[in-house]
Amino acid sequence: MSSLICSLMLLVISSVSCFASEVPDSYNIKINSLNFYPSGAKFEFVIENLDNDGNFEAYLPGAFQPESVKLINPQDVYGDIHVEKLSRTRWTPKNLLSLRAEQENQTKLISALTSQQSALEQTLSLLKNVTPQKSDNPQNLLDYIVNAQSLRQETENSLSEIKSAITQERDKLTMINSELNSRRPAGENSYLVITGRAKNNVVIEAFTSSANWRPKYILNLNSDSGDIDVQMFVRASQRTGLDYSGLITLHTRTPDENISNPDLLPIKVGIKPKTEKILSTSAVSINRTNRMYKSVQMEAPMMMEDAVFDEDMIDGGMENALGGVPALTESLSDRTVNLKAEINGDGKEREFEVDSPVKKLFAKPIIMLIPEQRNNAWIIADMNEDNEKLIPGTADLRVDNYSTGKIYIQEFGEGQKQIPFGYADQITIKKEALIGKIGVSWFSGVFTSGYKLEITNGTKYDRTITIKDRLPVPTDEKIKLDIKRIEPQQKERDAENRFT
Repeated sequence: MSSLICSLMLLVISSVSCFASEVPDSYNIKINSLNFYPSGAKFEFVIENLDNDGNFEAYLPGAFQPESVKLINPQDVYGDIHVEKLSRTRWTPKNLLSLRAEQENQTKLISALTSQQSALEQTLSLLKNVTPQKSDNPQNLLDYIVNAQSLRQETENSLSEIKSAITQERDKLTMINSELNSRRPAGENSYLVITGRAKNNVVIEAFTSSANWRPKYILNLNSDSGDIDVQMFVRASQRTGLDYSGLITLHTRTPDENISNPDLLPIKVGIKPKTEKILSTSAVSINRTNRMYKSVQMEAPMMMEDAVFDEDMIDGGMENALGGVPALTESLSDRTVNLKAEINGDGKEREFEVDSPVKKLFAKPIIMLIPEQRNNAWIIADMNEDNEKLIPGTADLRVDNYSTGKIYIQEFGEGQKQIPFGYADQITIKKEALIGKIGVSWFSGVFTSGYKLEITNGTKYDRTITIKDRLPVPTDEKIKLDIKRIEPQQKERDAENRFT
Protein backbone atom coordinates (compact mmCIF):
# COMPACT_ATOMS: atom_id res chain seq x y z
CA MET A 1 0.00 0.00 0.00
CA SER A 2 2.83 2.41 0.80
CA SER A 3 4.50 1.86 -2.57
CA LEU A 4 1.27 2.79 -4.34
CA ILE A 5 0.98 6.07 -2.38
CA CYS A 6 4.61 6.92 -3.14
CA SER A 7 4.15 6.40 -6.87
CA LEU A 8 1.09 8.64 -6.89
CA MET A 9 3.03 11.40 -5.15
CA LEU A 10 5.81 11.15 -7.70
CA LEU A 11 3.24 11.45 -10.48
CA VAL A 12 1.83 14.67 -9.00
CA ILE A 13 5.27 16.21 -8.57
CA SER A 14 6.29 15.44 -12.15
CA SER A 15 3.10 16.98 -13.56
CA VAL A 16 3.71 20.24 -11.68
CA SER A 17 7.32 20.49 -12.83
CA CYS A 18 6.29 20.80 -16.52
CA PHE A 19 4.98 24.33 -15.87
CA ALA A 20 7.09 27.42 -15.33
CA SER A 21 8.16 28.07 -11.76
CA GLU A 22 6.96 31.68 -11.89
CA VAL A 23 4.06 33.05 -13.88
CA PRO A 24 4.39 36.84 -14.22
CA ASP A 25 1.59 38.97 -12.76
CA SER A 26 2.73 41.84 -14.98
CA TYR A 27 5.19 42.36 -17.81
CA ASN A 28 7.46 45.30 -17.00
CA ILE A 29 10.05 44.68 -19.68
CA LYS A 30 11.34 47.95 -21.15
CA ILE A 31 10.06 48.87 -24.63
CA ASN A 32 12.74 50.65 -26.64
CA SER A 33 10.77 51.38 -29.85
CA LEU A 34 7.55 50.46 -31.65
CA ASN A 35 7.06 50.00 -35.41
CA PHE A 36 3.59 49.48 -36.89
CA TYR A 37 3.08 47.62 -40.18
CA PRO A 38 -0.09 46.94 -42.18
CA SER A 39 -0.34 43.43 -40.70
CA GLY A 40 1.03 43.87 -37.19
CA ALA A 41 3.69 45.59 -35.12
CA LYS A 42 7.31 44.99 -34.15
CA PHE A 43 8.43 45.86 -30.61
CA GLU A 44 12.04 46.35 -29.59
CA PHE A 45 12.77 45.45 -25.95
CA VAL A 46 15.72 45.96 -23.62
CA ILE A 47 16.47 43.26 -21.00
CA GLU A 48 18.34 44.79 -18.08
CA ASN A 49 17.89 42.34 -15.18
CA LEU A 50 21.09 40.31 -15.53
CA ASP A 51 22.44 38.48 -12.45
CA ASN A 52 26.09 38.49 -11.30
CA ASP A 53 27.01 35.82 -13.86
CA GLY A 54 25.19 37.59 -16.70
CA ASN A 55 22.25 35.17 -16.78
CA PHE A 56 18.86 36.64 -17.60
CA GLU A 57 15.24 35.54 -17.80
CA ALA A 58 12.63 37.83 -19.36
CA TYR A 59 8.93 37.40 -20.05
CA LEU A 60 6.74 38.54 -22.94
CA PRO A 61 2.95 38.28 -23.29
CA GLY A 62 1.51 35.49 -25.44
CA ALA A 63 0.48 37.97 -28.13
CA PHE A 64 4.02 37.81 -29.55
CA GLN A 65 5.05 35.07 -31.98
CA PRO A 66 7.91 32.95 -30.53
CA GLU A 67 9.57 32.49 -33.94
CA SER A 68 9.70 36.27 -34.41
CA VAL A 69 11.89 36.91 -31.35
CA LYS A 70 15.33 37.97 -32.63
CA LEU A 71 18.52 39.12 -30.97
CA ILE A 72 19.58 42.62 -32.03
CA ASN A 73 22.98 42.83 -30.30
CA PRO A 74 24.61 39.37 -30.62
CA GLN A 75 28.04 40.85 -29.83
CA ASP A 76 26.91 41.34 -26.21
CA VAL A 77 25.47 37.85 -25.74
CA TYR A 78 27.22 34.54 -25.13
CA GLY A 79 25.85 32.17 -27.74
CA ASP A 80 22.18 32.70 -28.53
CA ILE A 81 18.94 33.27 -26.65
CA HIS A 82 16.38 30.57 -25.88
CA VAL A 83 12.67 31.27 -26.39
CA GLU A 84 9.94 29.05 -24.96
CA LYS A 85 6.14 29.43 -25.02
CA LEU A 86 4.32 28.30 -21.87
CA SER A 87 0.71 28.11 -20.73
CA ARG A 88 -0.67 30.22 -17.93
CA THR A 89 -3.92 31.22 -16.29
CA ARG A 90 -5.75 34.10 -17.93
CA TRP A 91 -3.80 37.34 -17.62
CA THR A 92 -5.52 40.67 -17.09
CA PRO A 93 -3.46 43.84 -17.76
CA LYS A 94 -3.48 46.59 -15.16
CA ASN A 95 -5.68 48.96 -17.17
CA LEU A 96 -8.36 46.24 -17.54
CA LEU A 97 -8.49 45.21 -13.88
CA SER A 98 -11.35 47.60 -13.11
CA LEU A 99 -13.39 46.27 -16.04
CA ARG A 100 -12.68 42.67 -14.99
CA ALA A 101 -13.78 43.52 -11.42
CA GLU A 102 -16.94 45.10 -12.79
CA GLN A 103 -17.63 41.89 -14.72
CA GLU A 104 -17.17 39.76 -11.59
CA ASN A 105 -19.39 42.03 -9.46
CA GLN A 106 -22.06 42.00 -12.14
CA THR A 107 -21.96 38.19 -12.27
CA LYS A 108 -22.34 38.02 -8.47
CA LEU A 109 -25.28 40.44 -8.60
CA ILE A 110 -27.09 38.34 -11.19
CA SER A 111 -26.42 35.21 -9.12
CA ALA A 112 -27.93 36.87 -6.01
CA LEU A 113 -30.99 38.04 -7.96
CA THR A 114 -31.42 34.56 -9.43
CA SER A 115 -31.40 33.10 -5.90
CA GLN A 116 -34.10 35.58 -4.86
CA GLN A 117 -36.13 34.61 -7.90
CA SER A 118 -35.86 30.93 -6.98
CA ALA A 119 -36.97 31.63 -3.36
CA LEU A 120 -39.99 33.68 -4.50
CA GLU A 121 -41.00 30.97 -6.98
CA GLN A 122 -40.89 28.36 -4.19
CA THR A 123 -42.95 30.63 -1.93
CA LEU A 124 -45.51 31.17 -4.67
CA SER A 125 -45.71 27.41 -5.28
CA LEU A 126 -46.43 26.81 -1.56
CA LEU A 127 -49.12 29.47 -1.53
CA LYS A 128 -50.84 27.82 -4.48
CA ASN A 129 -50.85 24.36 -2.89
CA VAL A 130 -51.67 25.19 0.77
CA THR A 131 -55.37 24.74 1.73
CA PRO A 132 -56.94 26.14 4.92
CA GLN A 133 -58.03 23.81 7.72
CA LYS A 134 -61.68 23.52 8.65
CA SER A 135 -62.79 25.94 11.35
CA ASP A 136 -66.02 26.56 13.25
CA ASN A 137 -65.39 30.27 13.03
CA PRO A 138 -66.11 31.63 9.50
CA GLN A 139 -64.23 34.83 10.31
CA ASN A 140 -60.98 32.91 10.78
CA LEU A 141 -61.41 31.29 7.37
CA LEU A 142 -62.14 34.65 5.76
CA ASP A 143 -59.10 36.27 7.41
CA TYR A 144 -56.92 33.39 6.18
CA ILE A 145 -58.12 33.77 2.61
CA VAL A 146 -57.57 37.54 2.61
CA ASN A 147 -54.07 37.22 4.08
CA ALA A 148 -53.15 34.44 1.64
CA GLN A 149 -54.34 36.48 -1.35
CA SER A 150 -52.42 39.52 -0.14
CA LEU A 151 -49.23 37.51 0.41
CA ARG A 152 -49.56 35.80 -2.97
CA GLN A 153 -50.07 39.13 -4.76
CA GLU A 154 -47.07 40.64 -2.97
CA THR A 155 -44.94 37.60 -3.90
CA GLU A 156 -45.98 37.76 -7.56
CA ASN A 157 -45.17 41.49 -7.70
CA SER A 158 -41.75 40.89 -6.15
CA LEU A 159 -41.11 38.02 -8.56
CA SER A 160 -42.01 40.22 -11.54
CA GLU A 161 -39.65 42.96 -10.32
CA ILE A 162 -36.84 40.43 -9.79
CA LYS A 163 -37.26 39.00 -13.31
CA SER A 164 -37.16 42.49 -14.82
CA ALA A 165 -34.04 43.36 -12.80
CA ILE A 166 -32.31 40.14 -13.88
CA THR A 167 -33.02 40.95 -17.55
CA GLN A 168 -31.55 44.44 -17.17
CA GLU A 169 -28.48 43.23 -15.28
CA ARG A 170 -27.84 40.47 -17.83
CA ASP A 171 -27.98 43.02 -20.63
CA LYS A 172 -25.46 45.10 -18.74
CA LEU A 173 -23.23 42.03 -18.26
CA THR A 174 -23.43 41.32 -22.00
CA MET A 175 -22.14 44.82 -22.75
CA ILE A 176 -19.32 44.45 -20.20
CA ASN A 177 -18.34 41.08 -21.68
CA SER A 178 -18.39 42.53 -25.18
CA GLU A 179 -16.10 45.41 -24.22
CA LEU A 180 -13.79 43.13 -22.28
CA ASN A 181 -13.53 40.64 -25.15
CA SER A 182 -12.69 43.43 -27.60
CA ARG A 183 -9.98 44.85 -25.33
CA ARG A 184 -8.46 41.77 -23.68
CA PRO A 185 -4.91 40.93 -24.77
CA ALA A 186 -4.34 38.37 -27.49
CA GLY A 187 -2.75 35.15 -26.26
CA GLU A 188 -3.82 35.85 -22.67
CA ASN A 189 -3.49 32.14 -21.76
CA SER A 190 0.20 31.89 -22.69
CA TYR A 191 3.50 33.74 -22.32
CA LEU A 192 7.06 33.64 -23.63
CA VAL A 193 10.21 33.05 -21.57
CA ILE A 194 13.49 34.37 -23.01
CA THR A 195 16.69 33.13 -21.33
CA GLY A 196 20.41 33.37 -21.98
CA ARG A 197 23.70 34.80 -20.76
CA ALA A 198 25.15 38.17 -21.75
CA LYS A 199 27.86 40.71 -21.05
CA ASN A 200 25.60 43.78 -21.14
CA ASN A 201 21.96 44.65 -21.58
CA VAL A 202 20.20 42.50 -24.18
CA VAL A 203 18.18 44.03 -27.04
CA ILE A 204 15.57 41.86 -28.75
CA GLU A 205 12.69 42.40 -31.14
CA ALA A 206 9.38 40.54 -31.35
CA PHE A 207 6.46 40.71 -33.77
CA THR A 208 2.74 40.54 -33.02
CA SER A 209 -0.11 40.30 -35.49
CA SER A 210 -2.50 41.80 -32.92
CA ALA A 211 -1.89 45.38 -34.01
CA ASN A 212 -2.92 47.58 -36.90
CA TRP A 213 -2.95 51.16 -38.11
CA ARG A 214 -4.63 53.13 -40.88
CA PRO A 215 -4.37 56.68 -42.14
CA LYS A 216 -7.34 59.00 -42.45
CA TYR A 217 -7.55 62.32 -44.29
CA ILE A 218 -9.74 65.34 -44.49
CA LEU A 219 -9.55 66.74 -48.03
CA ASN A 220 -11.12 70.17 -48.53
CA LEU A 221 -11.43 71.27 -52.19
CA ASN A 222 -11.62 74.93 -53.13
CA SER A 223 -14.02 74.81 -56.09
CA ASP A 224 -12.60 78.03 -57.61
CA SER A 225 -8.84 77.52 -57.40
CA GLY A 226 -8.70 73.70 -57.25
CA ASP A 227 -6.42 73.77 -54.20
CA ILE A 228 -7.01 70.89 -51.77
CA ASP A 229 -6.15 71.41 -48.11
CA VAL A 230 -4.95 68.16 -46.52
CA GLN A 231 -5.27 67.15 -42.88
CA MET A 232 -3.81 63.76 -41.95
CA PHE A 233 -4.73 61.57 -39.00
CA VAL A 234 -3.58 58.15 -37.87
CA ARG A 235 -5.71 55.52 -36.17
CA ALA A 236 -3.79 52.75 -34.40
CA SER A 237 -4.46 49.97 -31.90
CA GLN A 238 -2.60 47.02 -30.39
CA ARG A 239 -3.70 44.16 -28.12
CA THR A 240 -0.49 42.95 -26.52
CA GLY A 241 -1.46 44.18 -23.05
CA LEU A 242 1.69 46.33 -22.93
CA ASP A 243 1.33 50.11 -22.75
CA TYR A 244 3.80 52.31 -24.63
CA SER A 245 4.57 55.99 -24.76
CA GLY A 246 7.18 57.45 -27.09
CA LEU A 247 8.17 57.57 -30.74
CA ILE A 248 6.03 55.40 -33.02
CA THR A 249 6.95 54.65 -36.64
CA LEU A 250 4.15 53.56 -38.97
CA HIS A 251 5.11 51.74 -42.17
CA THR A 252 3.09 51.16 -45.32
CA ARG A 253 5.01 47.96 -46.10
CA THR A 254 5.77 44.83 -44.10
CA PRO A 255 9.34 43.59 -44.71
CA ASP A 256 9.47 40.32 -46.66
CA GLU A 257 10.97 37.39 -44.79
CA ASN A 258 11.61 35.33 -47.95
CA ILE A 259 12.84 37.46 -50.85
CA SER A 260 13.99 35.73 -54.03
CA ASN A 261 14.88 36.73 -57.56
CA PRO A 262 11.88 37.17 -59.86
CA ASP A 263 11.63 34.53 -62.54
CA LEU A 264 9.01 34.00 -65.22
CA LEU A 265 8.80 30.37 -66.28
CA PRO A 266 7.62 29.43 -69.80
CA ILE A 267 4.12 28.13 -70.50
CA LYS A 268 4.25 24.92 -72.46
CA VAL A 269 1.13 23.98 -74.42
CA GLY A 270 0.23 20.54 -75.82
CA ILE A 271 -2.63 19.06 -77.78
CA LYS A 272 -5.58 17.92 -75.71
CA PRO A 273 -5.66 14.07 -75.64
CA LYS A 274 -8.49 12.44 -77.49
CA THR A 275 -11.12 10.70 -75.38
CA GLU A 276 -13.47 7.93 -76.39
CA LYS A 277 -16.44 6.59 -74.52
CA ILE A 278 -16.70 2.83 -74.01
CA LEU A 279 -19.77 1.20 -72.53
CA SER A 280 -18.88 -1.35 -69.91
CA THR A 281 -20.91 -4.43 -69.07
CA SER A 282 -22.49 -2.52 -66.21
CA ALA A 283 -23.65 0.18 -68.62
CA VAL A 284 -21.38 2.76 -66.95
CA SER A 285 -19.65 5.26 -69.27
CA ILE A 286 -15.86 5.20 -68.97
CA ASN A 287 -13.44 7.81 -70.40
CA ARG A 288 -10.32 6.29 -71.92
CA THR A 289 -7.56 8.83 -72.55
CA ASN A 290 -5.14 8.41 -75.39
CA ARG A 291 -1.90 9.92 -74.06
CA MET A 292 -0.07 9.40 -77.38
CA TYR A 293 0.58 12.97 -78.50
CA LYS A 294 0.57 13.25 -82.32
CA SER A 295 2.84 15.40 -84.43
CA VAL A 296 2.07 19.00 -85.32
CA GLN A 297 0.72 18.07 -88.80
CA MET A 298 -2.77 19.55 -88.52
CA GLU A 299 -5.19 20.73 -91.17
CA ALA A 300 -6.45 23.69 -89.09
CA PRO A 301 -4.79 25.98 -86.53
CA MET A 302 -5.02 24.73 -82.96
CA MET A 303 -7.61 26.64 -80.89
CA MET A 304 -7.04 27.29 -77.20
CA GLU A 305 -10.02 25.15 -76.22
CA ASP A 306 -8.35 22.21 -78.02
CA ALA A 307 -5.16 22.67 -75.96
CA VAL A 308 -4.33 21.36 -72.53
CA PHE A 309 -2.01 22.72 -69.83
CA ASP A 310 -0.31 19.64 -68.43
CA GLU A 311 1.26 20.09 -64.99
CA ASP A 312 3.85 17.45 -65.85
CA MET A 313 4.98 19.60 -68.78
CA ILE A 314 5.35 22.87 -66.88
CA ASP A 315 8.38 23.43 -64.68
CA GLY A 316 7.24 24.38 -61.22
CA GLY A 317 3.55 23.63 -61.82
CA MET A 318 0.62 25.68 -63.05
CA GLU A 319 0.73 28.34 -60.35
CA ASN A 320 4.31 29.45 -61.09
CA ALA A 321 3.92 29.29 -64.85
CA LEU A 322 0.74 31.37 -64.96
CA GLY A 323 1.95 34.35 -63.00
CA GLY A 324 3.12 33.19 -59.57
CA VAL A 325 6.10 35.59 -59.76
CA PRO A 326 7.47 36.38 -56.29
CA ALA A 327 7.07 40.00 -55.34
CA LEU A 328 10.25 41.86 -54.42
CA THR A 329 9.68 44.36 -51.62
CA GLU A 330 12.15 47.24 -51.68
CA SER A 331 12.75 49.82 -49.01
CA LEU A 332 12.02 52.54 -51.56
CA SER A 333 8.40 51.35 -51.66
CA ASP A 334 7.94 51.88 -47.94
CA ARG A 335 6.56 55.17 -46.70
CA THR A 336 6.59 55.92 -43.01
CA VAL A 337 4.87 58.26 -40.58
CA ASN A 338 6.58 59.25 -37.32
CA LEU A 339 4.74 60.58 -34.29
CA LYS A 340 5.11 60.77 -30.54
CA ALA A 341 2.10 59.27 -28.84
CA GLU A 342 0.85 57.03 -26.07
CA ILE A 343 -0.89 53.83 -27.10
CA ASN A 344 -2.13 51.27 -24.61
CA GLY A 345 -2.24 47.55 -25.23
CA ASP A 346 -5.98 47.19 -24.62
CA GLY A 347 -7.03 47.09 -28.28
CA LYS A 348 -8.76 50.46 -28.11
CA GLU A 349 -8.26 52.41 -31.34
CA ARG A 350 -6.77 55.85 -30.83
CA GLU A 351 -6.62 58.70 -33.31
CA PHE A 352 -3.71 61.11 -33.64
CA GLU A 353 -3.29 64.11 -35.90
CA VAL A 354 0.14 64.04 -37.52
CA ASP A 355 2.27 66.71 -39.09
CA SER A 356 1.91 65.42 -42.64
CA PRO A 357 4.51 66.45 -45.24
CA VAL A 358 1.58 66.87 -47.66
CA LYS A 359 -0.09 70.15 -46.67
CA LYS A 360 -1.78 71.00 -49.94
CA LEU A 361 -2.61 69.33 -53.24
CA PHE A 362 -3.18 71.18 -56.49
CA ALA A 363 -5.86 70.27 -58.98
CA LYS A 364 -8.19 71.62 -61.62
CA PRO A 365 -11.86 71.45 -60.54
CA ILE A 366 -14.07 69.73 -63.14
CA ILE A 367 -17.85 69.72 -63.15
CA MET A 368 -18.91 66.63 -65.06
CA LEU A 369 -22.33 65.50 -66.28
CA ILE A 370 -23.18 61.98 -67.47
CA PRO A 371 -26.86 62.08 -68.41
CA GLU A 372 -27.28 58.30 -68.54
CA GLN A 373 -26.22 57.89 -64.91
CA ARG A 374 -27.68 60.79 -62.95
CA ASN A 375 -29.30 64.16 -63.54
CA ASN A 376 -26.92 66.22 -61.38
CA ALA A 377 -23.21 66.89 -61.77
CA TRP A 378 -20.09 65.35 -60.26
CA ILE A 379 -17.40 67.56 -58.75
CA ILE A 380 -14.02 66.10 -59.73
CA ALA A 381 -10.49 67.24 -58.91
CA ASP A 382 -8.14 66.68 -61.86
CA MET A 383 -4.87 66.25 -59.99
CA ASN A 384 -1.59 67.94 -60.86
CA GLU A 385 1.08 65.39 -61.84
CA ASP A 386 3.62 67.07 -59.54
CA ASN A 387 1.55 66.41 -56.41
CA GLU A 388 3.07 64.21 -53.74
CA LYS A 389 1.05 61.00 -53.53
CA LEU A 390 -0.89 60.19 -50.40
CA ILE A 391 -0.50 57.01 -48.38
CA PRO A 392 -3.51 54.75 -49.05
CA GLY A 393 -6.38 55.35 -46.64
CA THR A 394 -9.89 56.70 -46.17
CA ALA A 395 -10.67 60.37 -46.68
CA ASP A 396 -13.51 62.61 -45.59
CA LEU A 397 -14.28 64.89 -48.53
CA ARG A 398 -15.28 68.53 -48.33
CA VAL A 399 -15.96 71.15 -50.98
CA ASP A 400 -15.62 74.76 -49.81
CA ASN A 401 -15.74 73.51 -46.18
CA TYR A 402 -19.01 71.56 -46.71
CA SER A 403 -18.94 67.79 -46.21
CA THR A 404 -19.72 65.85 -49.40
CA GLY A 405 -18.82 62.20 -48.68
CA LYS A 406 -16.04 59.67 -48.18
CA ILE A 407 -13.56 57.91 -50.47
CA TYR A 408 -10.68 55.44 -50.26
CA ILE A 409 -7.35 56.74 -51.55
CA GLN A 410 -5.81 54.01 -53.70
CA GLU A 411 -2.35 52.47 -53.47
CA PHE A 412 0.54 54.88 -54.20
CA GLY A 413 -1.33 57.32 -56.37
CA GLU A 414 -3.40 54.86 -58.40
CA GLY A 415 -6.71 56.57 -59.03
CA GLN A 416 -5.35 59.85 -57.71
CA LYS A 417 -5.24 61.43 -61.17
CA GLN A 418 -8.87 62.29 -60.64
CA ILE A 419 -10.60 62.30 -57.26
CA PRO A 420 -14.41 62.63 -57.15
CA PHE A 421 -15.48 65.08 -54.46
CA GLY A 422 -19.23 64.49 -54.54
CA TYR A 423 -22.15 66.02 -56.41
CA ALA A 424 -23.16 69.51 -57.46
CA ASP A 425 -26.90 69.31 -56.88
CA GLN A 426 -27.53 72.78 -58.32
CA ILE A 427 -26.16 71.83 -61.73
CA THR A 428 -28.51 69.45 -63.51
CA ILE A 429 -29.04 67.89 -66.91
CA LYS A 430 -32.18 66.70 -68.67
CA LYS A 431 -32.15 64.32 -71.64
CA GLU A 432 -35.02 64.70 -74.13
CA ALA A 433 -35.38 62.17 -76.95
CA LEU A 434 -36.20 63.44 -80.43
CA ILE A 435 -38.74 61.69 -82.64
CA GLY A 436 -37.07 58.75 -84.35
CA LYS A 437 -37.66 57.29 -87.82
CA ILE A 438 -37.57 53.69 -89.03
CA GLY A 439 -37.19 52.83 -92.71
CA VAL A 440 -37.34 49.23 -93.93
CA SER A 441 -36.72 47.86 -97.46
CA TRP A 442 -36.18 44.37 -98.88
CA PHE A 443 -32.45 44.51 -98.35
CA SER A 444 -31.90 46.97 -95.48
CA GLY A 445 -33.39 48.87 -92.61
CA VAL A 446 -32.56 52.32 -91.30
CA PHE A 447 -33.19 53.59 -87.78
CA THR A 448 -32.68 57.30 -87.15
CA SER A 449 -32.70 58.70 -83.63
CA GLY A 450 -31.35 61.59 -81.62
CA TYR A 451 -31.73 63.61 -78.45
CA LYS A 452 -30.98 66.97 -76.96
CA LEU A 453 -29.58 67.87 -73.54
CA GLU A 454 -30.78 70.75 -71.40
CA ILE A 455 -28.36 71.91 -68.69
CA THR A 456 -29.36 74.15 -65.78
CA ASN A 457 -26.82 76.05 -63.68
CA GLY A 458 -28.44 77.01 -60.39
CA THR A 459 -25.30 78.56 -58.88
CA LYS A 460 -24.38 82.25 -58.77
CA TYR A 461 -21.37 81.90 -61.09
CA ASP A 462 -20.63 80.86 -64.64
CA ARG A 463 -19.32 77.29 -64.81
CA THR A 464 -17.48 75.27 -67.41
CA ILE A 465 -19.26 71.94 -67.79
CA THR A 466 -17.79 68.65 -69.10
CA ILE A 467 -20.34 66.21 -70.53
CA LYS A 468 -19.55 62.55 -71.12
CA ASP A 469 -21.86 60.48 -73.30
CA ARG A 470 -21.68 57.55 -75.67
CA LEU A 471 -22.89 56.34 -79.07
CA PRO A 472 -23.69 52.76 -80.10
CA VAL A 473 -20.81 50.44 -81.04
CA PRO A 474 -21.73 48.12 -83.96
CA THR A 475 -20.72 44.53 -83.29
CA ASP A 476 -21.61 43.30 -86.79
CA GLU A 477 -20.01 44.54 -89.99
CA LYS A 478 -23.46 44.70 -91.61
CA ILE A 479 -24.45 47.45 -89.17
CA LYS A 480 -23.23 50.92 -90.12
CA LEU A 481 -23.31 53.94 -87.84
CA ASP A 482 -23.65 57.37 -89.40
CA ILE A 483 -23.33 60.36 -87.07
CA LYS A 484 -25.42 63.17 -88.53
CA ARG A 485 -24.65 66.02 -86.13
CA ILE A 486 -23.26 66.71 -82.65
CA GLU A 487 -23.54 70.28 -81.40
CA PRO A 488 -21.35 71.61 -79.88
CA GLN A 489 -18.57 69.64 -81.54
CA GLN A 490 -17.12 66.78 -79.51
CA LYS A 491 -13.75 67.45 -77.92
CA GLU A 492 -12.57 63.83 -77.99
CA ARG A 493 -13.92 60.35 -78.77
CA ASP A 494 -12.39 56.91 -78.12
CA ALA A 495 -12.64 53.59 -79.96
CA GLU A 496 -15.68 52.61 -77.87
CA ASN A 497 -17.60 55.69 -79.10
CA ARG A 498 -17.45 57.43 -75.73
CA PHE A 499 -17.16 61.15 -76.33
CA THR A 500 -16.63 64.35 -74.34
